[in-house]
Amino acid sequence: MGTIENRTLHALVDAAVEGLPPAVQAAPRSIVEIGSAHVVVLLDGNAAVRIGRDPGMAPAMRKRQQLVDSIPESVGFLLPRSLGPVVELEGLSAVATRLIPGGPCPAGDGDPGQLQELLRSVSSIPAEPLEGLLAEPLAFCGGSDWYRIQCEEVLPRLDQDVQGRAADAVAALANLEPVREVFAHGDLAGHNVFWEGNRIVGVLDWDLASRSDRSTDLACIGAWNGWDNLPLIASSPEVRRAAVRRNTFRLQQVAFALLNGRPADEIGKAVTRANTWLRERL
Repeated sequence: MGTIENRTLHALVDAAVEGLPPAVQAAPRSIVEIGSAHVVVLLDGNAAVRIGRDPGMAPAMRKRQQLVDSIPESVGFLLPRSLGPVVELEGLSAVATRLIPGGPCPAGDGDPGQLQELLRSVSSIPAEPLEGLLAEPLAFCGGSDWYRIQCEEVLPRLDQDVQGRAADAVAALANLEPVREVFAHGDLAGHNVFWEGNRIVGVLDWDLASRSDRSTDLACIGAWNGWDNLPLIASSPEVRRAAVRRNTFRLQQVAFALLNGRPADEIGKAVTRANTWLRERL
């Protein structure tokens, strides 16, 4: 995982907010270690600056911000739209975005009606006009190469007693029957869905947006907001497909660590979590 020196981080923020109103530039800053690929700096009620942890992320960041800025306002919730261009400094990249109010709901919470409407709204975003801005399905863990990576790189690292269960889970995902593809956020849960009280107000982090089926986002909702809620949100066939996807989540995290050259101890922790989950849940 990229570690950004404090001096560089604040220089990136300065560059990202250049040209914005003085009140934004002078606002107190707080650093949020929010994801595996990004650090976010909040500018006290004014803006958020998203900074890539690793060098060379500027092209992908520009593409993602173009996607976010192109999603119609009619989607019904707030988006982290650009307040300025993507900037680069010492190989790192940053962009100032709209600040989304609220925050994530606790794990296991979330009004099913709001979650159902969220899934409907996201899956209704027209995918065709955004085609060139979308990621591959399963981009997080290898995209079109995900199955080979699982079989050759991930499964051999697991404990012997869970390798068969993992192989079955991977095969089940690979053999899912094709269904109608729609727009999918790709990580629609947790710290990416902001609430105020019982109402969803905004959605962040569109890096994994792709053409997929609704079970992609449904699986994320179930993993964070509670699997028991899913029959209230979607049809039985969609819930079954979502379970197939959920059963590979820990394996996908191992693949992500490997593909992104994470340190050996981080890869080891991901493998341990996968072993535990497979042993206890499958």
